[in-house]
Amino acid sequence: MAELGNIRRVYIVTGTNELTYTWLSGEQTNSFNRTAEAIETSDKSTQWAQFLSGKKGATAEVTVYTDDSNAQQKAALAGLHNGSTVKVFIGTLSTGQSPAPSAGDLFDAVVTAISDTNDNGAVASRSISLTATGAVTHTPVIS
Repeated sequence: MAELGNIRRVYIVTGTNELTYTWLSGEQTNSFNRTAEAIETSDKSTQWAQFLSGKKGATAEVTVYTDDSNAQQKAALAGLHNGSTVKVFIGTLSTGQSPAPSAGDLFDAVVTAISDTNDNGAVASRSISLTATGAVTHTPVIS
């Protein structure tokens, strides 16, 4: 089923035993890209190249309205400056008292770039680039 572009959001996740998902407020756009390296296994007896799936990776981009008082934007800035990771969820949450992932991807990320745009006469925006470190967990589980 098709979804509107505003359904899947970026959340900064905090906590250890009980996770708290806080939306990266002011979010305008996001993208999430998954990759897998291709390892060639061909030999001289094959006419066509053959491959195995290799190391997997993921990157995310999110653009928000700049808000230096926002705790989640501060966490991203700190992650870039300190070299620390941030836990990120991109997707949709269930409704109720303790929202949890209903569909999307959860991962630890290194903040690889932050770019602020301050055009004259426009609202200031901030683009944040994230690279997953370790495994990405998808909900619902893919078998």
